[in-house]
Amino acid sequence: MRKIIFIVLLSTLCIQAQNIKRIEEYHYGKNGIEYIAKSNSGKTIIISTFNSRPTINNEVAINLFNYFREKAPKNGDKITILVSDAAVNGTCEIKVKDNLTSVEFYYETVEWKNGLTEVYVNPGFNNNSALTNSDD
Repeated sequence: MRKIIFIVLLSTLCIQAQNIKRIEEYHYGKNGIEYIAKSNSGKTIIISTFNSRPTINNEVAINLFNYFREKAPKNGDKITILVSDAAVNGTCEIKVKDNLTSVEFYYETVEWKNGLTEVYVNPGFNNNSALTNSDD
């Protein structure tokens, strides 16, 4: 009987642990052109992502293109792109020159369905780490 109670208690704790929200920082992601589309009117739209998570970057790019066509975001807008495993929050930069439109999406957070939220932090120089990592 004790063994059954222990197994039930352990199972309950495992289920609750999976529902706990976690926040982690990440410092590096994939940057680059992900999707290019040409309209019948001769306009070209280039979708680029920055600080992206490699497992979802293609799906984000396609959904970003659809979002751009449907909602016409403005330069500097903060938007959320939904994909099958996550919600990606970021800033959209739009540049237009003649028949070329560049849509650049900068990941800020990725809220995974498993409860993990990843926050992008620029890996630039940090004065505190330079002081604590000295060799003397």
